Amino acid sequence: MLTVGSEGLYEWLVSDQQFDLLQLCPEVVLRRYVAITSIDSGSLVPTEKQTRAGWQSRGKIAYSPRVQSVEEIPSAGWDEWYIFDKAVDLGASHLADSIFEVPQEPGHVSVFVNYGFALHPPERAKLATLFWPQIARISPESYVADNDYLTFVSGNKALFASVLDAVKTLDGATAKLSLDHGGHC
Repeated sequence: MLTVGSEGLYEWLVSDQQFDLLQLCPEVVLRRYVAITSIDSGSLVPTEKQTRAGWQSRGKIAYSPRVQSVEEIPSAGWDEWYIFDKAVDLGASHLADSIFEVPQEPGHVSVFVNYGFALHPPERAKLATLFWPQIARISPESYVADNDYLTFVSGNKALFASVLDAVKTLDGATAKLSLDHGGHC
């Protein structure tokens, strides 16, 4: 399943395919800054090596230095990233708090990925009423949530088109593989 949509200045896609977005499209993070609000459903505490490389942690959010290689970005599944073209400070993550009780204002960041968040299918999209105002307030270039679904949101039209093309190619290859092995699409 691949679903595409838009909201305001942002375009989005959701896929239920399992793949490594950064291996498929490294340009999502290269030469950008990543704020990690969830890794494996928890907070990322930078290792000593990451700290020496420029990673920081503030308010339970880990911030990368300018990314030079996709290998710099830790990933474990159930990850949530906000991606920027400049260094930012988002305030405090409310990872351990109910998303419905977190103040929806600057300096407070709700973590959506751990709620099984995806903008599609419809039963997963109910959190969008909280998600889109936060995206508008934070104004990232891109957003990634990786749980049972991969959700990619971007205000960078060229980047979004590149990711969409790569995911469509991946989906097409998977569908063909499934048909070649007697599966059904």
